[in-house]
Amino acid sequence: MRVDRYDRHSLIEWFDQERVKNASVVVVGAGAVGNEALKNLALLGVGHIQIIDFDTIEEHNLTRSVLFRETDVGLRKAEAAAAACQALDPNIDVRFSSADYWEVLTFRELSLATAVFNCTDNFESRIRLNRLCLMMGTDYYNTAVDSRFVSVEVFPFSSQPDGGCDECTLPPSV
Repeated sequence: MRVDRYDRHSLIEWFDQERVKNASVVVVGAGAVGNEALKNLALLGVGHIQIIDFDTIEEHNLTRSVLFRETDVGLRKAEAAAAACQALDPNIDVRFSSADYWEVLTFRELSLATAVFNCTDNFESRIRLNRLCLMMGTDYYNTAVDSRFVSVEVFPFSSQPDGGCDECTLPPSV
């Protein structure tokens, strides 16, 4: 008897593995929060994942990044995260770019994406990515971590283009 990798997902009535398999997500930022998002997306079997991060792995990243190992120190985060995700599930398509998303993420890629996960740690990046997703009607998931809290905000721009956006929730000081 052969057991399919995703059989357990079928026990959840509302879970649509075929939809997940056909999803195409962009994850901007492969640090601590990005690592967790990427790990979970890979384990769920999300069919197509694009990782964008211009940073390199430093030793202090290892305490917060499940996808990175000591042998990865000095490597580009996007490349190492892509390799780790591919190792978690060889059935998924994982691509990466070790550049600033502002330079490499195209309108076409955004329009074809099922969702964008913002796992960056600065407001300018969040504001720009929020605006791009709003313009393209692509669902946007914003994540944030500070010393005491973590938050995940969902902005379903594909179905609610006139709803609130990440920029709407930022404090005036930003």
